[in-house]
Amino acid sequence: MQLYLRTLTPLHVGDGSQLHSFDYVLHGGQFYRVSQQQFERFLKQVDSGDPQMKNSLAFADWAHDMASKIESVETDRRNAGRQGGRDYNQELSRLRGEYNLLAFAKTIKQENRFLEFIKDKKNKVRSLPLLMEGGRPKQEIRGFQRDADGRAYLPGSSVKGCIRTALLYHYLTEHADYQSIHEQLIKEVKKIKADKEDAERRRIRFSVEKYRKSFGEVIEHEAFFAGMITERNKARPGEAQDDLLRCLLVADTALPEDGIGVENIDLYLVKKLPKGQGTQAQRQPQSPAVEALMPGQVLAVNLEFNLSLLLRLHYAGRGDDGVMIGRERHFIGWRKRAKWLFNLDATDFDTVPPGTRPSDTRYEALVDKAFSHILGCVKQFSDAQAAAYDNWQKNYTRPDHKGGNDARKVEIGARSVAATGLRFHLGFATGFEGMTEVLYLLAEHKRLFADIMELFGIGDSPTAWKTRRPGEAYRANPDQFPKSRRLISRSNMTLPLGWLIQVDADATALSNPVVAEEVAPPPPLVPATPTYLRGTLKIGAELNAELISGGNPGRFKLFIRPDFEPTVEVKYFAGFKTEDVGRIALLRVKNVKGKEEVTVVEFMRFK
Repeated sequence: MQLYLRTLTPLHVGDGSQLHSFDYVLHGGQFYRVSQQQFERFLKQVDSGDPQMKNSLAFADWAHDMASKIESVETDRRNAGRQGGRDYNQELSRLRGEYNLLAFAKTIKQENRFLEFIKDKKNKVRSLPLLMEGGRPKQEIRGFQRDADGRAYLPGSSVKGCIRTALLYHYLTEHADYQSIHEQLIKEVKKIKADKEDAERRRIRFSVEKYRKSFGEVIEHEAFFAGMITERNKARPGEAQDDLLRCLLVADTALPEDGIGVENIDLYLVKKLPKGQGTQAQRQPQSPAVEALMPGQVLAVNLEFNLSLLLRLHYAGRGDDGVMIGRERHFIGWRKRAKWLFNLDATDFDTVPPGTRPSDTRYEALVDKAFSHILGCVKQFSDAQAAAYDNWQKNYTRPDHKGGNDARKVEIGARSVAATGLRFHLGFATGFEGMTEVLYLLAEHKRLFADIMELFGIGDSPTAWKTRRPGEAYRANPDQFPKSRRLISRSNMTLPLGWLIQVDADATALSNPVVAEEVAPPPPLVPATPTYLRGTLKIGAELNAELISGGNPGRFKLFIRPDFEPTVEVKYFAGFKTEDVGRIALLRVKNVKGKEEVTVVEFMRFK
């Protein structure tokens, strides 16, 4: 069957790459992905006009010199910290901003020629729009999954993984024995704790991480894997050839290149507020920028169902003790799993006599029944995920006194997830709720899940150990799990990632893909207004400022007091656009001379 899916929110499926500043050029609101071979071809074109020019060699020397300067400042920062008013972070920001291909082209006075080169379609430099607020991506950019020819595609394994988790959720909520699951989880927790105690007695290193991947595998095997017995009469569970989900095949899907852009992602981390004011999801800057498929794009995903395998098993024997393959017995207990996973039983299989072709209506009817059940399970699971996100958004997102967390923008973006219909949630930032059975554990085994969280440090801050007293341990709170979410940051909304919805075969991509048509248009945003400094003017204070001239450095007016609005120059790796003049920004004070003279500030973001 062909499943048509429209992206409700940006989708990123990464290829594992982290792009260096030499891998791309930012210009005019566009992201140009420049390969090493393309840049070398440009330098050869420049050199070809004059045999005396050796820009390829000059580039190597320039890159080595810049890298050495950056390394030197990083070493000085590690060794000396802040001394004599020197701002190492500002120096590093400046150097890294100057460490890119366009900056080198400027040094050899070939900036315009290089821009013409990357914009010329015959050079095949991929161009993507910058969709984030301010048009400036973070320094770390992650690429989308692409084939050998550089074409973006959605891996079939990503879609199948989403379906697999949904079917496991259906099995646990509808078919599994509660007590059996509970006892199995307790058994695994006890085993890990016993191994840890044994390691401590023997004074050898113990790492709980090696247990993370295999934890709960027995439960997954029970849901998907039929049994196997070797020729020596030994049971071997979890063999890939006995996985019933091998009946489901999902093809890779090509993506429209003009539907991909570059987005910034922020980490929203739930933290306790002081003085008993509750908890709040606070925006953190750690997450990367990504190449992402934009909302409103329609994908045709091809799915096939191998009913022939199940029919062969059915007619090989009426029982459920499997079949002999050579000297081994495989597919023991396949019938009950076929019922769990595909809602097919012996009565269904009897309607398709041996030798029936796949084009026969009886064969097609069973395939349709299997797909109907599979997609119903996906809907059940995605509905649960959407409800969990809605609960998180309503309970933990609200503005802080500095205006750093715009709950209204998060609420606007949440409308995309609230769309009705068959939805899929996949790709980067799917999180625990999309990749594991945490929703089932929270609903049915919450106290035991708290033990699991503590055992693996799930939900614990990586730096919490610094403030803990001797003997004090992490105490998990499942009611506030998950504490963090990665969300796309745009100027008018904050969107979750990776949500798609089923549409009709004749659906087309939206001509102006901001959010899918199922989402109500957001109300107009009120332009940001400045606020004056609250508290003391000191290092670390955050100031509202108005950009009064672009360039690099840009010039800002600081709102310290109504009678005191000094101006400062600010350098930023991407510079400041003239069209942003008049916008209100948030700056952080890095150095103060005397009581009121601000000498160094750092650009954080536009409001």
